[in-house]
Amino acid sequence: MRSRYSAYVLGLIDYVVATTLPAQQAGLDKAAMSAWSAQSIWLGLEVESHEPLGGVPEHAWVTFVARWHDAEGEHAHRERSAFVQQQRHWYFLDPTVPLTAGRNDPCPCGSTAKFKKCCGPFLP
Repeated sequence: MRSRYSAYVLGLIDYVVATTLPAQQAGLDKAAMSAWSAQSIWLGLEVESHEPLGGVPEHAWVTFVARWHDAEGEHAHRERSAFVQQQRHWYFLDPTVPLTAGRNDPCPCGSTAKFKKCCGPFLP
């Protein structure tokens, strides 16, 4: 989570995209992400908790508060985000980017598990 926040601060949107679940990357709006990054003054990140859940593949919850200032004023965003680890890399499961996987389809994270038993419970 800290590296993704730092990437927003530095305008490294390609990194933010690369650390999102590969099956969701095409659904990200890189132009909007880049504009938000550039038009914000980043004020800090507080990671409130990290909850490793184990399993194969391993999943985890990270609860954080990100703060920034923009033309609208100062903001704070608190979120509980899900991550999945594949091949030693952690990927953000973006709840705003829909996946086309059905409950019994293979999980888009690349595991051999069904979506409903793997990443499905972490996405709306």
